Formats: sequence, structure tokens, C-alpha cells
Amino acid sequence: MSGQGVERGFLLDVVAPAGEPLFFTWRGRAYRVHSVLSRWCESGGWWQRASTEELVHESAIGEINDGARTSWRVEAAPEGALAVYDLERDESSGLWRITHHG
Repeated sequence: MSGQGVERGFLLDVVAPAGEPLFFTWRGRAYRVHSVLSRWCESGGWWQRASTEELVHESAIGEINDGARTSWRVEAAPEGALAVYDLERDESSGLWRITHHG
């Protein structure tokens, strides 16, 4: 499979009880993660968070969404041959997306 056909940002149902993805559902098929190849974090607009926090009182309700996210490159398959998938979790909303496969 080529990564060209991926709908960037396609929402996923992910089972990740300890934060690490174990299973995900994509296009109606359940995939089991066989191994995590890499993991990385992108902090988002930390400079916006720093300047905004100066304006927001510490007791204010709500969080600042600066776009921070954690990505996982995994080997997974519904059955048969394994393929590589990049899964991304938005740290503010907790939503998972598939960003690449191939």
C-alpha cells in the first residue's frame, strides 16, 4: 500500500490503555499493533502558550490548545502482511488520526 491514498487526519478509534496504541480501527477494519517503531512529540506553538499564560490568571478555567501532539510509527495489520502506519494523538482533545501508511 502506498501512503498517497491516506486521507490526512482521518479520525481513528484507538485502544491505548497505557498511552501506547495496541489496536486501532481504520476504514471499518480492526488493526493490531505488532510493534512500535518510533514515537515522537511535537510541542505545538509553545511560544503562543508562554505569551498567553501571562495574560490568563492561574485560576482561570480552560486550557490553551497550542497544537501539541504525540505521534507513533507502528507496524500493524488486520490480518496477513504487516504495514507501517503513523498514528497521531492530539494532546488537547485526545483524538487520534492516521497521518501516513505505506
